[in-house]
Amino acid sequence: MRAGMPRFFIDTSQIEDDRATLIDADAEHLARSLRARPGEMIVVIAGGAVEHGVVLREVTPSRVSGAVVWSRPVSGEPRLAVHVLQAIPAQTMDATIEALTVAGAASIRPVLTGRTVVRPDPSQAARREERWQAIAREAAQLAGRAAPPAVSSVMSLREALAHLPATAHLLACVIRRDSTAIHAIATTSLAEIALVIGPEGGLDGADLDALAAAGAAYVHLGPRTLPSRLAGAVATALLLAGAGDLDSIAEPPPQ
Repeated sequence: MRAGMPRFFIDTSQIEDDRATLIDADAEHLARSLRARPGEMIVVIAGGAVEHGVVLREVTPSRVSGAVVWSRPVSGEPRLAVHVLQAIPAQTMDATIEALTVAGAASIRPVLTGRTVVRPDPSQAARREERWQAIAREAAQLAGRAAPPAVSSVMSLREALAHLPATAHLLACVIRRDSTAIHAIATTSLAEIALVIGPEGGLDGADLDALAAAGAAYVHLGPRTLPSRLAGAVATALLLAGAGDLDSIAEPPPQ
């Protein structure tokens, strides 16, 4: 097993009488890929609220179970919720979802903009969304988060703007002289931000009109141009740093 303690998201029903049980893909991953053995410890996060240290007692590809030896409120989730409206990049969206998850995005909303080059096949939507959600889940477990971010279906930028939480402060990453450095925006007083990341060719006039109508503020990421597939993760990290989320280290497991 890896030096870092493996983490798994489970339902609260999988904890009973101080015993945790993992089945199906999680059990197979532990038994076959990680080669877990009885006596080793893992961490399970139940319902996104409580994490438990579990000493393994039974390990098979179909079922893994063990005794809960410690429990505590889950950590790892940012106080500031950053909802990322990510234009589907010219290169793999899979890696973009992984990066956004690790950076701490609260939700990921793949969008089509005027200059989006890649246009996913609608007939493959269900399979694609299942894959993206699986990527977010795995990345969130490895990153030490409390739960994976929600990954929405592909929609137009206008549709995504219409579905944002009413309390979200809307920001758009652009290269404009009237934009503000993104690290100057985030403060501890903000609770929710919607962040728009355009495609490699930038947001076009219609996109900017939609953002203006929605009340977006313009921000930039500095003097260097980042590819779309990386810009969202960098911007999310800068926002969370400005909000104080990166001031503390990850909580070590109890001894």
